[in-house]
Amino acid sequence: MQIGVMNNPQRPLLEEIAWIAAHGFDYIDLTLEAPAAAPETADWPAVARALHDAELEVVCHAAPYLPIENPSPAVRQAALDDLRRCVDIAKLLGAPLCTTHFRGWPAYLSEADGYEYYRQLFSILIRHGEAQGVQIALENSSDNHHQLKHFREIFHRLPQLKLLFDIGHGNIKTAKSMTRDYLFALADRLAHVHLSDNDGQGDDHLPIGAPRRGGIDLLHELRGLRSFRYEEKITLEVFGDRRWLLASADLLRETWPRAA
Repeated sequence: MQIGVMNNPQRPLLEEIAWIAAHGFDYIDLTLEAPAAAPETADWPAVARALHDAELEVVCHAAPYLPIENPSPAVRQAALDDLRRCVDIAKLLGAPLCTTHFRGWPAYLSEADGYEYYRQLFSILIRHGEAQGVQIALENSSDNHHQLKHFREIFHRLPQLKLLFDIGHGNIKTAKSMTRDYLFALADRLAHVHLSDNDGQGDDHLPIGAPRRGGIDLLHELRGLRSFRYEEKITLEVFGDRRWLLASADLLRETWPRAA
């Protein structure tokens, strides 16, 4: 198991890389997000050199605000162009994976047409990734209303699409953690994991164990991952004061062997 963290896009990216490497993380989950890590403005060759010098692995994460569900075809095309630009950056940085968010589809589409829209959009993106040697993964959102049903259908139509499962998102306004449900359905597609805590009501990106009630059961979640033979990268998405991020990393390292 490797532990990584996201860069804060409000901070200079080269400084973020140096901090992440200096604090013993295995990789950076590089969110390609304005202002400091926007695809169109960052000095990506310099970033590639910094990653090489720091001996830091990298996964790329497209910005969460790209509006692929917008009613305007022109806006959706621009969002797809940005997603392809993210794949190009992943190739330049040596990232084997580029992840993006599930945002639904234009509200005027029926459910069946929404599935077809995702098939067409992600077929384009997956082909672009294959040409660059970069896999594409879709992340579950914090809206769990019928989402697993949507994912089953979307992934059925896109055999090359990979899954980024966000454990925190799977714990929001649900009767129980959704981790095992997603893994029973899509374990063969699982390529990456995000981890943070919350009180079951909102995507708060809290340190592990911070909520008084409704938080995740870390040992249970890790046992679920390991029962489906997931032993790869886990990104801690703990925001705020980085002392809590470092404490969460220590707790994850301590708990992981007990989950075997």
